[in-house]
Amino acid sequence: MRIIFPALILAFGLLATTSAFAGDKVLVGLYLAGNGPVRPGTVLASEKMEYRLRAVFGFKHYKLIKAQEIALDDPWEQWVMPRRDFFIRMEPLPWRTGDTRLVDYAIYKDGFIIAKGRYEPQPDTPLFINGPDFNQGRFIFVLEAH
Repeated sequence: MRIIFPALILAFGLLATTSAFAGDKVLVGLYLAGNGPVRPGTVLASEKMEYRLRAVFGFKHYKLIKAQEIALDDPWEQWVMPRRDFFIRMEPLPWRTGDTRLVDYAIYKDGFIIAKGRYEPQPDTPLFINGPDFNQGRFIFVLEAH
């Protein structure tokens, strides 16, 4: 009886952990970094994300332009299109249980790839992708595991 109870706790814990990773997602956020005044009602980055972005890029504020979740269990490429001339393509790569999940990404501007790479989603480890300058600021893509 004493051995069965810890074994059941361990078994249910493993099932909960496995199902927690079954629906992994990546949150793709596009921010416009700037140093000018912020209009009232503007949606800014969360306090934690703003702190991280400021440490890397040095701008005063980060306006959230668009955020979209990408499901990692969907094998098809997915597109996040904040504008018709500037967007990101995400494609979750095939994986097996126990393998590392990877996502290929490509950023397009005016129909041409300006950046591409591979992201390994891990909790609390966002990927910052420096985008093109816009007006007096800069576009920044942020990929983070959810």
